[in-house]
Amino acid sequence: MKVKVLTVQLEAVAGDIEKNIDKVEKLLETSGYNSSDVIVLPELWTTGWDCTNFNKCSEKLYESKTYAFLKKLAEKYNSNIIGGSAILNKNNQKDRNTCIILDRKGNIINTYDKYHLFSHRGQSEGTYLEEGDGPIIVNTDIGKIGISICYDIRFPEMFRLYAFNGADLIVNMAAWPKSFVDEYVTLCKARAVENQIYFVSSCLTGKINETFNFTGNSFITDYKGRIVAKLAEEEKVLYAELDIDEMKQYRLQMPILKDTKSKYQLLEM
Repeated sequence: MKVKVLTVQLEAVAGDIEKNIDKVEKLLETSGYNSSDVIVLPELWTTGWDCTNFNKCSEKLYESKTYAFLKKLAEKYNSNIIGGSAILNKNNQKDRNTCIILDRKGNIINTYDKYHLFSHRGQSEGTYLEEGDGPIIVNTDIGKIGISICYDIRFPEMFRLYAFNGADLIVNMAAWPKSFVDEYVTLCKARAVENQIYFVSSCLTGKINETFNFTGNSFITDYKGRIVAKLAEEEKVLYAELDIDEMKQYRLQMPILKDTKSKYQLLEM
């Protein structure tokens, strides 16, 4: 089975959901691709990254402009949607950094709330948001997809869990600092290689402010860590076709997951 993937990279307008919706819509319309199996958007493409304004941008899930737009995309492109993330409030709980996942008909399959909240040099995501309850795999008509958001990438245990539970594809949606781009690329490729899985990243690009930039560099790597498609820092849609059967055949030839021990314990210290 071959899976057609579109990854969207854009510079988010801070705090302006409608302008960002318009940006995504135009990027897809001018991309030249009329359909796909899955479309992946970046972390916080709706509002940009600004911790102090997160709660001001919060939406109710089913009443949100974000959900309405993603539903429209699913129907228009006949595509499963991994909806990046937005600041959402579900059931009157504390706001969360949430990814909405929809099927081709625009039905919500599930939502994923970012599990590891970022804290670095005063960017304390956890001060304003509540962490999610844990990792999820979504079942789609193209296979099982493991969902992750940005900082999650630094925690390999989460991705091992996806591999051992049959994920066919993993996505990471990020608002990653440009100064850390080498780390991000290395981590994504490592998660792909160690779990023998296709890995799709979708990143914000452009500025947060005059001193802080996002990395861009959205890319797709195969199960051997080879980059099969990549962007630089432009606002653009990235396309790749992934051969899931080829990936599964490679796993049979190189049975890393099968050879992994059920338990690792030090014999002595």
